[in-house]
Amino acid sequence: MIAWLLIPLGVVMIVKADKIVSFTGEIPFAEKVFGSGGTYTFVKVLGLLMSIFAFMWVFGGLDSFLQATLGKFIPGSQ
Repeated sequence: MIAWLLIPLGVVMIVKADKIVSFTGEIPFAEKVFGSGGTYTFVKVLGLLMSIFAFMWVFGGLDSFLQATLGKFIPGSQ
C-alpha cells in the first residue's frame, strides 16, 4: 500500500523540484557535492530513486536486490 503512494510521490518530486527547493531552501551538502544548483539535482535524484525502489517493492524485486547487495552485511541472512 505504501509503495503505491511512493511511486507518484517520487514523480511529483521530480516534476516539482523547484517548488520543493523554494519551500525547503538549499541543502548545504547537496550544493557541496553536486555544485551550484545541487539541491535541485538532489531532490530529483531522490525522487527517481524513491520511485524505482517503490516500483521494485511492488513487484517483488526489492527483496532480491537487497539480498544481493546488502545480504552479506546482515548476519544470518544467507
